[in-house]
Amino acid sequence: MSTGGKKVRGVETRIQEIRHAIFTEVAKMAYDTGCSVEKTVEEIPYHIIPGETGSFRSDVFLERAIVGERVRLAMGLPYRDATEHAPISDQVELADKPETYYTPPLINVIKFACNACHEKRVLITEGCQGCLAHPCVEVCPKKAITLDRTNGRSYIDQDKCVKCGQCAKVCGYQAIIIQERPCARACGMDAIGSDENGKADIDYEKCVSCGQCLVNCPFGAIVDKGQIFQLIQSIKRGDEVVAIVAPAFINQFPGMTPSKLKEAMRQLGFADVDEVAIGADLCTIDEAKDFAMRLAFDETNLVYVRDIQRDEIVRDFDAEVYR
Repeated sequence: MSTGGKKVRGVETRIQEIRHAIFTEVAKMAYDTGCSVEKTVEEIPYHIIPGETGSFRSDVFLERAIVGERVRLAMGLPYRDATEHAPISDQVELADKPETYYTPPLINVIKFACNACHEKRVLITEGCQGCLAHPCVEVCPKKAITLDRTNGRSYIDQDKCVKCGQCAKVCGYQAIIIQERPCARACGMDAIGSDENGKADIDYEKCVSCGQCLVNCPFGAIVDKGQIFQLIQSIKRGDEVVAIVAPAFINQFPGMTPSKLKEAMRQLGFADVDEVAIGADLCTIDEAKDFAMRLAFDETNLVYVRDIQRDEIVRDFDAEVYR
């Protein structure tokens, strides 16, 4: 497990630009009562990637295919791989219902967007000065580093290298780097490996859906499923929908105040706005009640005391602390 290296959370990149554009288009489609969802969802990739040349990759068709899959996932629809031949609107009727809940997994790898990065490799860069000491050669336990006599620089035999990193530690010029797949490096559960094509592959038995891989993938190949479309449908139907916001919105939207945010949410159709920390408070209350129940446990005989006494303790706890 590795969690080292630089993280890109909080850095606005072109990936965030695409993400925002997709959410905007999906939200507009949801609010537009007169549009055909089947027709509009097919047009979104052309709105986001117009023209004949790619904006983010060299292939405009690949870009639109990736955007199309991201649109589907933003609507909570199942991910499809490159072998499946179907329009973007395939199964869109499943999302066109306010009560629809996405089907797991939450985090998905769009395989044809993945760069198939190396899991881990040690590289000697142009920074190598061809020094006389060559400590990298001396410390390598597998004798994988030799000298190129034509230029005096070190060379790593990748077939012998075990990626231990000892050479990088002793290089006085920091000319040896350890390169790891960014999504796997960010995963604290060691849940990301490679499939048969070298593409990132998630072990869902280990994955806790924290989203760190999504944030740190430089190619935007890892995407979470959303329910923005269903949420807006529910608002339009007249359901009482409450927005739950994190306190981090203060930094995310400079100049925003709680009162401004609440008014903006109400104008979007939300019935009310609550702070997400309320959920933590509710969990604390529940845990405290559980603790009070345990206090009523007779540790000597390892049996519960009389029901009436246990109930009495719980009632007193509720009355004194939380009413």
